[in-house]
Amino acid sequence: MKRAMVVAIFLAGLMGGMAMPASGLGGTQITLSCDDGTNLTAVVDADAVTALTQSVQALIDYPAGLSCTLAQTLVVRFGNVADAGVIQGFVNGGGRFQVSCGSSGGTFWVNIAVNAHIQDGRVVGTVNEAIPDGQCVQTGTFKSTPTCLQIFSDHPNIAWVTSQVIETSGPFFPSVGVTAGSYARFSFQDNGNPGDKINAIQGGTDTSCADESGNTPSPFFGLVNGNITVRLT
Repeated sequence: MKRAMVVAIFLAGLMGGMAMPASGLGGTQITLSCDDGTNLTAVVDADAVTALTQSVQALIDYPAGLSCTLAQTLVVRFGNVADAGVIQGFVNGGGRFQVSCGSSGGTFWVNIAVNAHIQDGRVVGTVNEAIPDGQCVQTGTFKSTPTCLQIFSDHPNIAWVTSQVIETSGPFFPSVGVTAGSYARFSFQDNGNPGDKINAIQGGTDTSCADESGNTPSPFFGLVNGNITVRLT
């Protein structure tokens, strides 16, 4: 049976406070701080540091109402994993992808920003989209707050996120069912840079967790520019 490796609760309590053995393995302790009021601290490898650096830069290059900063400290030796604030997993990044203009022909750009992880026992973060000016559809945005994050052991490079829309601007997103108070489900695939993919579906009043069973489409739209980082930690 497939089991979600990331859920909306901490699993550390199941260990009954038992200390983990000390480890001589190195790594980098990162702190990802975003202007949505969230902070993530974890010990990751060098590849993850590089990926997160690219993801944070993508949020600057293709703005969608979210910015983050990344601080890092070399870890030579650590014991209890709780001391390093290790959590189960996260997704962070941004960029832009193309969507068809429809019968008029051509495509238009959509910027996306995502930040989701578990903090204080609940899923926190942001999922936003923004349509820049001067395209076949009018400019617009939506901002949303994640309510569920899942990363499965059989596809650890894909994050499934359900998010509740908190506000929109412009006519486009409401016209396709993305309205304040509604839910949307997303899939984010980290294939390295380039090659990342995303997808989404409007959920209306359905609060179900996005997952790989078929209630949410698999990643399809290629991230033409930017970077998405998905990690189990």
